[in-house]
Amino acid sequence: MSDKISKTIQRFQQRVDNKEFYEAHQTIRTIVNRYVRATQYTPALQLLAEGSAILANNKEYASATDLILYMINVLEEAGITSSDKDYKMKLIELISLLPDTDPALGDLAKASISWSKKLDALTFGDASLHHLFGCKLINAVASQTLEENKYKMFTVAELHLILGTFESLPIYVDYLFQWYQENKDKADPGKFLARAVYNYAYLKNNKFMNTSIELFLKKLSALNDNSSAESLSLVVFLQLLATTLGKADAGDKFMKLFNHYKSQLEENELVAPTEYLGNLYFQLRLGNPNAGNNMLANLMGGLFK
Repeated sequence: MSDKISKTIQRFQQRVDNKEFYEAHQTIRTIVNRYVRATQYTPALQLLAEGSAILANNKEYASATDLILYMINVLEEAGITSSDKDYKMKLIELISLLPDTDPALGDLAKASISWSKKLDALTFGDASLHHLFGCKLINAVASQTLEENKYKMFTVAELHLILGTFESLPIYVDYLFQWYQENKDKADPGKFLARAVYNYAYLKNNKFMNTSIELFLKKLSALNDNSSAESLSLVVFLQLLATTLGKADAGDKFMKLFNHYKSQLEENELVAPTEYLGNLYFQLRLGNPNAGNNMLANLMGGLFK
């Protein structure tokens, strides 16, 4: 970092120490604008990173968010991709300073994921960014007072987690199992495990699909609540489904499994999603191929526009 940038940051820090937050924020933006116009992206990014961190540490989250969003724009303009680990980790570090309940997380998620998709040609965006937002949003679910809002926030967090890293998986499964425990007197554990199984199956991520089953079953076994075979029937189906999807040319086995459990799939509104998987993996023409009740596709529809 040059002496000039260091001195600018020192003056910025002094204004913040004097509680002149608005003036400090505007000064940084003005100086960064000059660097960007001159295509001097490195000092611009240094100022945005340092400025947003200082503001966030002083709980000036709206101003910090503004500078982080500006930073994402500069990264994109400079042609810096998420494959640059230093800049990506700096972005993750800055967003991590914001509260899990910060209302700007949605905008930050759209901007940062869009950045990683455009420049790195990643179909769903960078997995570590998804992990970050998934973790923060799943932590914020409990802060919602209305059940409807809790579910909406969960579905967004869920999408980020299933598109995240291997570290996202246990966090997702933990939440699903906690959800089951809160409703275990009136709900089938398979209904909760099914969310992970189908979502990972839609992505053809068989490793994560099988690991989610293993983690969920370990937790279920630890409960030792003497569940009946009937109450675990859907769980057994999901295990068999994962095994079948992992085999090539297993269309016949898939059909036998589908027909054997069809009444239970109807009861749990899983017929269409299962038909969709039959088409996706084995090119089976079951039901309406366009009506897969694909939770992932429905969520993707508006999240990253």
